[in-house]
Amino acid sequence: MKCLFVTLMWNARAEMPVPGDIFAVCCQSYSPNGMTRYGRYTHLDDMSALTQWTKDAVYHNITVLETAKPRKEILNTVAETFPAYDVLVLWSRKEYELFRQAMHDCGHRLCTAKVVLLKELLGAVVHPGKRGRVPFQQVLRAFHVQTTWETFYQPKYRAGFLLELWDRVSQLAAQSEEWTQTELCLNPRTNTVHLPGCSHLGLTGGQPCTPQVLLEGAALCRDCQKKKALYLWEMERLHAVKFQPHAGALGTPQDYPPAPKLFYREGDPQKLYHDRACPCCKPFREGPDYLQWKPLFGRADAAALGLTACDRCSPLGIRYGQARTQIESFCSQRGMQCVLRDGEIDVTTSIGGWRLVWKGKDKIWLYHKNTHRSHLTESEDIPGYHSQAIHKKTIMEYLEYIVQHDLYRKNSPLPETGSVPAAKPLKPTHRGHGHHRDAKGAKHFQKHKTNKVKVSSLEELQALARQKMTGEEE
Repeated sequence: MKCLFVTLMWNARAEMPVPGDIFAVCCQSYSPNGMTRYGRYTHLDDMSALTQWTKDAVYHNITVLETAKPRKEILNTVAETFPAYDVLVLWSRKEYELFRQAMHDCGHRLCTAKVVLLKELLGAVVHPGKRGRVPFQQVLRAFHVQTTWETFYQPKYRAGFLLELWDRVSQLAAQSEEWTQTELCLNPRTNTVHLPGCSHLGLTGGQPCTPQVLLEGAALCRDCQKKKALYLWEMERLHAVKFQPHAGALGTPQDYPPAPKLFYREGDPQKLYHDRACPCCKPFREGPDYLQWKPLFGRADAAALGLTACDRCSPLGIRYGQARTQIESFCSQRGMQCVLRDGEIDVTTSIGGWRLVWKGKDKIWLYHKNTHRSHLTESEDIPGYHSQAIHKKTIMEYLEYIVQHDLYRKNSPLPETGSVPAAKPLKPTHRGHGHHRDAKGAKHFQKHKTNKVKVSSLEELQALARQKMTGEEE
């Protein structure tokens, strides 16, 4: 089940706001494949009518609203980022109607009719106690959702708080015997939950269900809410409940688990894995068949499954796609072939072959195919190739270097025997008038070096000294 959590912030000038009052959109999806977050400020239609609450929500930084993108552009991005979801979760009905109207004005329809309004759900099952109705921030505090003044009003975090609240309600439902033993009836035609004996069930009487379906998008009968027969908890007693942190429902940004960066599709005959931003799979991964896509948390996991990298979303493939027209034109004019294969680029010229390999951290290495070497060296990490001691930043710069290298090799070919010519001896460098003395001293040192006697111990050295002294006395 894929859920989309949406929170809006609007300039509350009237009881019922209009889409033009929205100044922040916050969305976060959660599914077995991971999470996706998107939150942005939007440009208000009337900047001259800001309320004090709106100014406090943007920390009195009105510039973020003046320079924000138009509402239509933001909502178009929301529709592209979250093209499919099973359940839509919001805080209140007013927020739901405002979001639905804003999406409709931009030409988009909601993907599902299953909507969870946590404010109405909690109002039906949690007794408010002496304080009456409790605002959103106090409800978060009651359910032990940690918030701060700096993050509560930021668009990129608000939907995460709603996600965590939904998860805490699910945990509370699983821990409560009253919740699990409560008998309810579901009308499948209207997807509405009723108490037994409700007049709106009709002649069929509905299907028995548990209150858990309320967290999966089923609506609660309004007449049954008025009976207050579903009060299962009291707000004041929630402080004693122990909640477990959920991997995908943590509001603080530093606690978010790492989102999977790689995906693969089950049953793919090509056995490819893709980056999460790959243009060839992103529309399908976030579409109706998203359950077929499985996450990977590293290239080691992909190698263990026998998967190979997609050419279009590999680091070199992305850079190749950005300069494809320029690369193809350059190669066609010079009779070269440039092929992207398995995340690497093979370049073939009239003289030899080359290979561009991604080494990580924006580093591209160039390898030249062995044509004048009889054996491989241990330092060669790619069999049949040797690395070039040159490093460029772009693919085009490497192609220009290859052309210059081939031109030089045509003018200065290597011997056909395959042997590399020996290097010429270096001429002695003259460092002034003293170089003659240096040469003379070197000859003197070489002469005495040949007469040097090797000894292995101090006793032998002393014996040689005595012999020398005896010979001088004679």
